[in-house]
Amino acid sequence: MKTRKRIFNTVFTAALLFLLPAAVKAQWSGSSSERINTLRMIADGDWERMPLLTLNSGETIEFSFDEMSHQYRRFTYHITHCNAAWVPSDLIESEYLDGFNDRPIDDWENSLNTTFAYTHYRLTLPNNEVKLKLSGNYRLSIREDGKEVAWFRFCVTEDMPNLAATVSGNTDIDTHKSHQQVDMAVSLNGLTVRDPEREIYTIVMQNRRFDNAVINPRYTYNNGNRLTFEHCRELIFPAGNEYRRFEIVNMHDYFRNVDRMSFYDPYFHAGLMKDTRHHAYNFDNDHNGRFLIRYNQAADSDTEADYLFVHFTLSLERLTGGRLYVSGDFNGGNLTSGHEMTYDEREKTYQATLLLKQGAYDYHYLWVPDGKTGGETRPIEGDWYETRNEYNILLYYRQRGSRYDRLVSTLNITTE
Repeated sequence: MKTRKRIFNTVFTAALLFLLPAAVKAQWSGSSSERINTLRMIADGDWERMPLLTLNSGETIEFSFDEMSHQYRRFTYHITHCNAAWVPSDLIESEYLDGFNDRPIDDWENSLNTTFAYTHYRLTLPNNEVKLKLSGNYRLSIREDGKEVAWFRFCVTEDMPNLAATVSGNTDIDTHKSHQQVDMAVSLNGLTVRDPEREIYTIVMQNRRFDNAVINPRYTYNNGNRLTFEHCRELIFPAGNEYRRFEIVNMHDYFRNVDRMSFYDPYFHAGLMKDTRHHAYNFDNDHNGRFLIRYNQAADSDTEADYLFVHFTLSLERLTGGRLYVSGDFNGGNLTSGHEMTYDEREKTYQATLLLKQGAYDYHYLWVPDGKTGGETRPIEGDWYETRNEYNILLYYRQRGSRYDRLVSTLNITTE
């Protein structure tokens, strides 16, 4: 019997580890249409907060995006409950929704006095037509004529006090050099756990990045009602560096990290200061990858902020054996071809041009080696233990016999 159980646990864990990395590649949000831009999730009015709600708390998330025309389009939304691997749960809608799916998005407004015409669409969840009944992961699909054009991922937690964690630059592989190590403890109080290897699993992210997330690390101690993760090499992260930043809150003034502003009829262009590789820790009051839409002379930046082409330039000898991306929350953390940099042999620079909405942005350069999907900070940004990172811990619980994964607890901690 023990042998059979051990085999089952091994198969279960292998299946989980197979599913999770495949599922998380897609990141927090994305679009299949070039007409859809600036996907945002603002949790309970806080633009810096993780897209996370507490179940039955009255909190809301505002989802928004721009469609690049003044033509009204009938977008609908569809909500799907997912397991910890972001795979749809084996539930029917009435088990996780109170209300109706596939409703139209009826909060929209055309842009005003902008060079790029766009329509701004907003949706708030929960709302008068639909409420969420269960904790866990959710996927919000935006559709036009039944075809998905954009999507968002968000979480609903039960906010149980089951997590504690610390972060240190004194790690099991180096001391105050280039890494940070997370130690954490999972309390099983309030949960009926007979087999933690099958019923409990965790995800640990750095600055909400899925590409380097640690999926279901193995605990080091189990004293019956507490799982302890100490000296766990899986929870050692390259420390990175503070995010780079730029601000374009007015088309006619120069703000942070902007080298030039130009107007080539009919659109604006911004050339950022030429970036270089970091050779030391670079202190800055960044926002760990976040971005804020803002036009400093607007009554409503959502509809009055304009779009412009932003030109990124990185002075560097050509790297081989991989691809270089500019990344941040503004692109959902997606390491895709639209954000890949190209190399100019004559200028000896990597370059990328992105269409962005006016505002303040954090970004960094990630190197993805051939054959891998996770981005590395070391080649461009460097890894420095002093970096102030945010670590996001998600604790899921599937009780024996249950058909879905509860998100029972979450914890965000920031290194100092």
